[in-house]
Amino acid sequence: MPLLNLSYSKQDDAQIWIQMKAGDLDAFNLVFNHHVDFLIRYGHSITTDQQLIDDCVQEVFSRIWQKKEQLKSTDNIRYYLIACFRKELLKMMKKVAKRESIFGGLFSGSVIEFDASLESNMIFNDIKREQIASLNACFKKLSSRQKEVVYLKYYNDLSIAEIGEVVELDTKAVYNTLSKAMIILRKHLKK
Repeated sequence: MPLLNLSYSKQDDAQIWIQMKAGDLDAFNLVFNHHVDFLIRYGHSITTDQQLIDDCVQEVFSRIWQKKEQLKSTDNIRYYLIACFRKELLKMMKKVAKRESIFGGLFSGSVIEFDASLESNMIFNDIKREQIASLNACFKKLSSRQKEVVYLKYYNDLSIAEIGEVVELDTKAVYNTLSKAMIILRKHLKK
């Protein structure tokens, strides 16, 4: 199974979304089949709890199908799913943390550990292992928020505004986070 579908194209998203909203099961299946693996990989970059990831993916797609007539229009299905999935995953992680008293009442979305090695391996699967190790070492220098912004911008081609909505930051904060991350990456990749 490939780690990241780099050939993703959002050209037909608006039409597929309209068909799905109208009750076209084939369109829904197309959306599900095209994006489910991506959401699972994205979930793994936030948590290692496979059951929680699977539950959240199922919940997102179930809710989308159940409320299809009420969904907003979109021309970028992947962005829409990332936003829904991330909110659902963070909500469920808070519930689990509260139930198990792992984090007490101190859970914050900014403490997410983001593992870029999965994505890095896909992007650089033809590059020597030492180059991948060098890139991963650089990613370890980034904060979890910086890793997530870089992932959404460069691995999923989301706009700054879309990233801001997904991670709940204003556009200036996204620009600053991305800029600081790129400075750190350039500095450590030049070594």
